[in-house]
Amino acid sequence: MIKVTYLYHSGFMVELENSILIFDYFKGKLPSSLKGKKLFVFASHKHPDHFQLSVFKWADEMAKDSRFFVGNDIRLNEKYLERKGICPDILKRIKRMRGGAVYESREEGIKVETLCSTDQGVAFLVTAEGKSIYHAGDLNNWYWPEESKSGNERMERDYKKEIDKIEGRHFDIAFVPLDPRLEEGYGYGMDYFLKKVDAERVFPMHMWEKYDVTERYKKTKAGQVFAERIEDTPHIFL
Repeated sequence: MIKVTYLYHSGFMVELENSILIFDYFKGKLPSSLKGKKLFVFASHKHPDHFQLSVFKWADEMAKDSRFFVGNDIRLNEKYLERKGICPDILKRIKRMRGGAVYESREEGIKVETLCSTDQGVAFLVTAEGKSIYHAGDLNNWYWPEESKSGNERMERDYKKEIDKIEGRHFDIAFVPLDPRLEEGYGYGMDYFLKKVDAERVFPMHMWEKYDVTERYKKTKAGQVFAERIEDTPHIFL
């Protein structure tokens, strides 16, 4: 069983048979009960549209054995958490990860790998209950119109270098940026990801509520090839 719920922006909840995974919570409705399931929370980096301290408090109330995985640019200490009303004991359950790291626990039933972001933090590659999930965070080909040619070329090289590390890998679910602010370059990152990676279902994200960009992308040359794999957002997916 697998159920994907869009929360907001780049935030998604993935529900498996025995566990719930929450990625890059910004805002949106979180479950009021976990019904005895394990809880894994992921925050790719410290930007406020990908990481909120409130998740720690909520998760601690919902599941005392919850586990957190955060990009290594997220730095937390006891005094800071206490000031924010969060029990500092939660630090024992937080795993900070840099790009290229691997965490695996048979007891918890999860494996987490990371790629370096082309912005901040990491992208997550998660295996749990026989399912494989990719969440890009801010790993994307950020091809900004106002950037210099050399800057955009460097960005493209850096992005392809990371995606090439997972070339040919299969993911049941992939969350990939499709940001309309990039204008003509909005689909460059998605194009290369779809070309290199075997993703069964792809969920566009980081769209700043411009959800029509998904249908626009499906009409492009690359989008037409992979249109059946690309899901609409926002939605609840079963």
